[in-house]
Amino acid sequence: MDAKAREEVQAAVQALDEALGGLINFMMTLRPTLRNEIMQICGHHIETARQAKERLESLLQD
Repeated sequence: MDAKAREEVQAAVQALDEALGGLINFMMTLRPTLRNEIMQICGHHIETARQAKERLESLLQD
């Protein structure tokens, strides 16, 4: 992977990490029932984003 691509992947990993962290921090401020409802609605999407972040991180390790 060339330097430009590596830099872009690192930026994507950081963006995903910050977005996921922000969502989790926000959800922790909610009442448990509302938090659970949101997790039921968008939990799959959060998990997909987490998996994408892990796959991008694995590209950086190669």
